[in-house]
Amino acid sequence: MDGELVTSFESNKVRALLAYLVIEAERPHPREVLAGLLWPDWPDRAALTNLRNALANLRQAIGDPQASPPFLLISRESVQFNAESDHELDVAAFTELLTITEAEQSTAEQLERALALCRGSFLEGFSVSDAAPFKEWAALERESLDQQTLEALQRLAAHHEQQGEYAKAQDYARRQLRLDPLQEEAQRQLMRALALRGERAAALAQYQACRRLLAKELGVEPAPQTAALYESIRAGRLLATQPPSISQPEPTPPSAGELPEEAQPLFVARERELAKLNGWLELALGGQGRVAFVIGEPGSGKTLLLQEFSRRAMESYGDLLVAGGSCNAYSGLGDPYLPFLEVLQMLSGDVESRLAGGGISREHGRRLWGALPSAVQALVQVGPELIDLLVPGEGLLARAQALAPSGAPWRTRLEELLRRRAASPQRASLVQADLFEQYTQVLQALAREHPLLLVLDDLQWADAGSISLLFHLGRRLAGSRILVLGAYRPEEVALGREGERHPLEPVVHEFQSAWGDMRVDLAEAQGREFVVALVDSEPNALGVAFREALYQHTGGQALFTVELLRGLEERGDLRRDEAGRWVEGPELDWEELPLRVEAAVAERTLACRMSCDSC
Repeated sequence: MDGELVTSFESNKVRALLAYLVIEAERPHPREVLAGLLWPDWPDRAALTNLRNALANLRQAIGDPQASPPFLLISRESVQFNAESDHELDVAAFTELLTITEAEQSTAEQLERALALCRGSFLEGFSVSDAAPFKEWAALERESLDQQTLEALQRLAAHHEQQGEYAKAQDYARRQLRLDPLQEEAQRQLMRALALRGERAAALAQYQACRRLLAKELGVEPAPQTAALYESIRAGRLLATQPPSISQPEPTPPSAGELPEEAQPLFVARERELAKLNGWLELALGGQGRVAFVIGEPGSGKTLLLQEFSRRAMESYGDLLVAGGSCNAYSGLGDPYLPFLEVLQMLSGDVESRLAGGGISREHGRRLWGALPSAVQALVQVGPELIDLLVPGEGLLARAQALAPSGAPWRTRLEELLRRRAASPQRASLVQADLFEQYTQVLQALAREHPLLLVLDDLQWADAGSISLLFHLGRRLAGSRILVLGAYRPEEVALGREGERHPLEPVVHEFQSAWGDMRVDLAEAQGREFVVALVDSEPNALGVAFREALYQHTGGQALFTVELLRGLEERGDLRRDEAGRWVEGPELDWEELPLRVEAAVAERTLACRMSCDSC
C-alpha cells in the first residue's frame, strides 16, 4: 500500500485468495465457490468459516476498511475485487499492451514495455497445500501468460531480425528458450540471428544442442524447417550480412581452455550390454572387423548406451578414433548417405560445431583433429572423388592450413588436388559402386593407423543408399580394425517401408549369417533391475513400496523411469532430508504425472500411431 510491501498475510491461502480475486475481477464470486477453491477437502461449513477468516485478514492486510473506494466488494453471497479501486495490476497492464495494434515500430515499443513488466512466470515459486482447484487455475493462468510472453518475444525477435539488429534478435530468441527450450521457432530464430551476424559455428552448434534436447526430452528429431535451416547454414547459403562482432579466427586445434567439460549423463544397469559391445570391439582391434547393432524401442536408452560405450572405449584405447552419424526422421530418406557423410566429416576434422554445441568432449575433438593428416592422405590417395561430394573441399583445406605449416607433404597434395579441380571444374559423375569402394578404402587406410569405432544412430530412418553402403562396408571389414555399431527400432523395421520389406532387415540377416547374433536388445535390459539401479544411483531412503510403484508406472522403460523420477524431484514430491538422502514428500501423488513425462508419453503414443498408420 502506498508503495510499501504488504507482509501481514496470515497464510498463503490468504495470498492465493487475493491473487484469484484480482485476476478474476470482472465478476463477483460466490462464497461457496471461493471456499471450494481453497479448501476443497473441508466440510462446507468449515470451508466457509475459513473463507470468512481469510477475508478478514485480507481486508486488514491491504487496508481495505480505510480505502475509498474499497478494494473488495463483499456481500453475504459473494466477493469481488473492485476494478475501480486505487490499484495497479501488472498482469492487466501486460495484457493491455499486447492487444494494442499500431504501426510496426510502435508495436515493437509496446511489446518491449509489456515485457519489461515480466519478472518471471505467474506466481512463480508460490504454492498452497491441499488446494488442487487453485493449483489448476494458477497453472492454466500461468500457461496462458507464458504463451502471450512467448508470442511477444517471438514477434520482437522477428522484428529485430528484419531490421538487421541481430544481437537484439538473439537476445529475444534466447529469452524464449529460457521459457520453453523445446520451442523450435525460437531455436530457428536464434540460429538465423547467429548466422547472419557471422557466428556460423555457434549457429551450427545451436542446432546440435536443439537436436540433442529434442531427442532427450521427446525422443524426436528437429522439424523439417529446422533441419533445412541447419543445412542452409552449413552449406553457406545463409551468409552474414554484417561483419561479426568478434573476428572469426582460422580453425585451430581445440585447446583445454576453450571448451567446457561435459557433465556425464546418468547411466546405470547396462554393464552386461557394455561387456558385450567391448567383446566385439576387442575382436575388431585384433583385425576381425564387423557390424553390430543395438536395438530397442523409443526411449530405451540406445543412444545413451552407445555414447557411454564410446566414452569408455576412448579411455581404454588411446589411439581409437570414434565418429558417428544419425539418420533423420524427416529428411533421412531424402538426404543421401547422411550418417556416413557425418562420419567422414568428423574423421576429417570437421568437429567445430559439435565441440561448440557440447556434442563431443574436448579429448574427443583433439583426437579427431590430431588424425587429420592421416584422413587427408587417405582421401587424396584412395578417395579423391569423395572430396566436395561428401567432404567440402574448402573446409578441409582450411583445417589443413590451420594445422600444418606450408610445405607439409599431405597438405601440399591436398592443395594440388583442389587446384586441379578448380582448373577443370567439369567432373564425371561418380557411380554408386565407385563411391562405396572409395569410401571403404578410405576407412581401411585410416584404420591401418588408427582403429575406428563408427556409430550410426536411428538406422530405421536411413535412406536406401546408406543401407547399401553399410552392407558393402560390412562385407569388406575382414582384416580391418573397424567396428561399426548401428542402432535402430526393431518395431519400425518390422513394419516395412512403403508396403515392402524394410531395406535394413535383409542386411541385418546377412550379417547374422556371417557373424552370428550381433545384436544388443535393450528390451531385455529393462525392468525392476533398472528401476532399482536408477533409484540407488543417489543416496536415498526410498523403500520397497516406492520402488514397486515406480516400476508399476513405467514398466522399467528407461526414458519414462528417468523422466518420472526427475519430475518427482523437481515437483517436490521427492525431497532431500538432513543427511542429503532422497525421501518421499508428504504430498507424493502417483496419479498426477509431471508435465515432462506426459509430453514423453504423448510423443511416444503419437510415434506409435504414425508407425501404425504407415502399415
